Amino acid sequence: MRLAPGTPLSIALAFEPSSEPLAVGRLAMDAGLAQLEWSTEVITRSLPVSPLYYPPEPGLMAARTRSFDGLHGFLADSLPDGWGYLLMRKRLAKLGIDIASLSPLERLALVGEHGRGALAFKPATTPADDVESLDLDALAHDATALLMGDQSRLADTLAGLAGGSGGARPKVQVGFDGQGHVSVGEGEIATGDTAWLVKFRAPSDPIDIGPIEEAYACMAEAAGLHISAHRLLPAKTGPGYFATRRFDRPDNGGRLHMLSLAGAIEAPSDVPSSYDLFLRATRAITRRADDVAAAFRRMVFNVLACNRDDHTRQHAYLMGPAGEWRLAPAFDLTYSPGPGGEHYLDIEGEGRRPTRAQVTSLGKRHGLDAKRTTAVIEEVIAAVASWPSQARNAGVSKDSAKMVQDALAQVFGDFDKG
Repeated sequence: MRLAPGTPLSIALAFEPSSEPLAVGRLAMDAGLAQLEWSTEVITRSLPVSPLYYPPEPGLMAARTRSFDGLHGFLADSLPDGWGYLLMRKRLAKLGIDIASLSPLERLALVGEHGRGALAFKPATTPADDVESLDLDALAHDATALLMGDQSRLADTLAGLAGGSGGARPKVQVGFDGQGHVSVGEGEIATGDTAWLVKFRAPSDPIDIGPIEEAYACMAEAAGLHISAHRLLPAKTGPGYFATRRFDRPDNGGRLHMLSLAGAIEAPSDVPSSYDLFLRATRAITRRADDVAAAFRRMVFNVLACNRDDHTRQHAYLMGPAGEWRLAPAFDLTYSPGPGGEHYLDIEGEGRRPTRAQVTSLGKRHGLDAKRTTAVIEEVIAAVASWPSQARNAGVSKDSAKMVQDALAQVFGDFDKG
């Protein structure tokens, strides 16, 4: 797990399984601050691996901030957080290693070739996986045990299936073939299968969080948001598990370079920010008006659907081999009252009770005329108003359906006060 002192980390982009990874550069630490040297290939192609900062130019580029353990934001994005970090910490503890004692480079080496997106790191020190079978109910039970602080006999299996996932809720990566059969394995999924994430309940979640998220996904589609394919997988007893297609793993078995808003603008996810910044970043990164409009629609949905867990790690961008950046599909859409009842991203300075006037004002600043903004708002209102039927269709309990409905009624009332 340890790198020899002074060993640089090689970075590559593994876009296609049948092609040699594209060399990106080398990384070393100096006085607690990462130093990046781009590869000749990246410089020659002017590939915007980091679309806002660190242009592909010769020479060493120091990380701009120490907010990401001294790493460049787009590289820190590859480190597991939340659930993924917990799994890695537990796994290393079994090997007698305290993850807190590892340098940022050593933690990237642990990620190796199995992180989110297409970035890969060498030398890779990823512990060997031990994946033998898949029982979603057993995994869900052991995921809960891990979150509660208990040791799990399936900890290695959970870690092997995590797929570099972040976020607070337990999740595993599985592969589906064309007939709906499930496959598991070490690292990437089996050739020919599509990669999905299956999410489990955290101790603080409602018992029917899976159906709730499925109902929200259906509402989001009705509201015109672009989201990945999704489904509710049945459990042996009780509510099912929400599953969603990994959008950083195309159908051909390839990978896309993925960057969160946090990594792109180097704004930590635990620090409140604004939708104005999200929209400005989207325009700067993608240079596409339709992506800005999609980001605006997502904001309207998050406001009206009371999804206040909308921090900078909850939005992302994707880049393919040609170097074109696009806004990634919306993800992690569900009911969330937010920290202290606030959105992480405010709207014109308001995080608790955003109004129609504030949403319209922000839309105008980003090139959306009043007619278009009104159309988006009304479309989202109509979609969110379908919550009762969406909840019934997904199997949400009556108590949870009422809890969400009451929250939505409060949001709608506040929205039209301004």
